[in-house]
Amino acid sequence: MEWAFVTFGIGVLAATVVLGGLLATLAVEDFRFWPPGDDDAKLRVYLVCSRGAFLSVLATGILDWNAGPLPWPGQVAGAVLFVASLAVLSKAAADLGEEETKGRAGELRTGGLYRYSRNPQNTGYLLFVWGFALLTNSPLVAGLAGAMTLWLVVQVPVEEPWLHEQYGEAYADYRRRTPRFVGYRGRGLNGDGSGDGD
Repeated sequence: MEWAFVTFGIGVLAATVVLGGLLATLAVEDFRFWPPGDDDAKLRVYLVCSRGAFLSVLATGILDWNAGPLPWPGQVAGAVLFVASLAVLSKAAADLGEEETKGRAGELRTGGLYRYSRNPQNTGYLLFVWGFALLTNSPLVAGLAGAMTLWLVVQVPVEEPWLHEQYGEAYADYRRRTPRFVGYRGRGLNGDGSGDGD
């Protein structure tokens, strides 16, 4: 159990660094942590921390397996979500491409899963952490999932101005017709399909 707290602490630290960088991007003019663009140092920090957080989820789940009160049907539901997340993440990464996945400029991708969600990778990661929390029945993994949910949700509005800057009106059109995470793109706040009716 002691090692589970170590891996949990590493995960919280890594998620806090990413969330701090994202919040700094929102708060400080002329600073951008994400997307890093061509800034290799910021990309390395993001990759080390994000991968560290996800590895911490896996390690903590193994070390803290079945420490919670969840009955077995919840664990089965978690297994289904976890497996589904792997499929979503694989497809979304293939649809977006390697450079764009790293937050570098490329071409605007609107096909595949990106037809249904502007952020299928974030959606897949949310399924991953919460599915694994249920599967492992680990309160510590649930805590990590909560911390990572903050970063994965905050990341979206942080990167949208950069996407608009890179892709202009093509991104604005895509944003109007495609939901932020998942779901039906309804009439929007303005009643005509426009507006940020996410």
